[in-house]
Amino acid sequence: MKTAIVLNRMYVGDYLASNLGHEIINLYQADNGGNYIYLNSTGDFVKAHQGKVGYMLFVKYYGIGEVEVIGMATGLNDVYCADRQFADKYKGVNKEIFAKQQQFVKEEGGVSYGGVSIFDIFGEAGQQSVFITYKADKVYVPKRDKRLFIRFHMADASRYPAHDEGDVVVALTGYQQAKASLKQYIYPEGTYAGDLAKQNVEAKREDYSRIFNTLVNDSTLWQESNNRVDAEELESVNERKVSLFDICRIQNDENKFSNALAYFMQQYPALWQGFFARYGVSLGEGFTVAREEMSKIEDSKYNHKKYPSGGRIDLMISTANELVVIENKIKSDINSIDEDCEGKQLRRYYNYAMWLAGNKECDDYGKVPRFFILTPKYNIPVIEDAGMRELYTIVTYADVYDYLTEMYSEFAGDSNFVAFYEAMYRHTHDNVNGYLYHEMQETFFRRIKELL
Repeated sequence: MKTAIVLNRMYVGDYLASNLGHEIINLYQADNGGNYIYLNSTGDFVKAHQGKVGYMLFVKYYGIGEVEVIGMATGLNDVYCADRQFADKYKGVNKEIFAKQQQFVKEEGGVSYGGVSIFDIFGEAGQQSVFITYKADKVYVPKRDKRLFIRFHMADASRYPAHDEGDVVVALTGYQQAKASLKQYIYPEGTYAGDLAKQNVEAKREDYSRIFNTLVNDSTLWQESNNRVDAEELESVNERKVSLFDICRIQNDENKFSNALAYFMQQYPALWQGFFARYGVSLGEGFTVAREEMSKIEDSKYNHKKYPSGGRIDLMISTANELVVIENKIKSDINSIDEDCEGKQLRRYYNYAMWLAGNKECDDYGKVPRFFILTPKYNIPVIEDAGMRELYTIVTYADVYDYLTEMYSEFAGDSNFVAFYEAMYRHTHDNVNGYLYHEMQETFFRRIKELL
């Protein structure tokens, strides 16, 4: 019987920066109504799993030690040659495997999405041999009010991410999160033939029961997915044009985003006056924006050994009455530890701003310092320095994006600003994988439309 469960981790890897992730087909029915499934990372699996896997949970990274379950395929049937794990997978197409895949597709009457063959959609990848790993009887997604998670065993329980009330979290005691592989097999026996790490077998048996009974076998959590590519979705790809932000892949570059923010703040002052007013900051007329402001000072009152000054402030806005310090944190952390102190950056910037405001020889003397951290929703920092936690206001890119959406007509004619605004969308998701799926879906639609 096909009782094993495989966790298929999706929407991950630098590969997606320039390629269409093949796993996009997992949540779309083909034009013929079939549910065809691709197992990351290259579509194949070892013979030890041949004919034994009946269930697949589509998962994406959620936080340290956890994945979110975003879909499920049941009634899996192996496709020809998917069990032929091939050593030369990165050295071109394996003709034997490719021919078997073509044979399977022919027997299915063709496998296409939006009218385009799967071979045409994904044929650009030179190493592509397996296009379909399994055919599934059914594909499900969680019901709209359900969020499902698997928590792997981890020694330090304090590192697990937080959850909202109502989240379904299955906590495992035997399985640890796979570090490199994008697939992880869960067997009712706790092990399988060829398992090189036959450890914690009893705990892993219990883990299988937890996953099967709490997630797989609970019909109240799932709704069937019959999603197909349609003409309306294909037309939607014209709504966003590819920009230099996309081409140069700079969506995660803090410096480039800070440069863009500084530029557009000066170009559209009224727009940003409205935004900061929401946080009690009055930019007023004639404010200036500095980039990479060097915050080194000599005054011992603000520059002592415990909290030294120094470092570059990402953005510093000077108004008639206020001094606004903005630390832009897209990927990095604010709690790095070295020979100075924990959370040193925030302290240093605080010291510098207070020195400017308190020094009669400075142009900013007498101004009120205000402190902000700009961050994606998926990387909101925990400020461990209690003093700084009280002083710094966290603003997410989602906050900025939502505001700019309201004010879109103000900059709609500026293609550069529109490109910046659209690039910001990546950082509005609770988890970066959410955007990777969105980006993959968009590439999928573009590819189909180009080939029609």
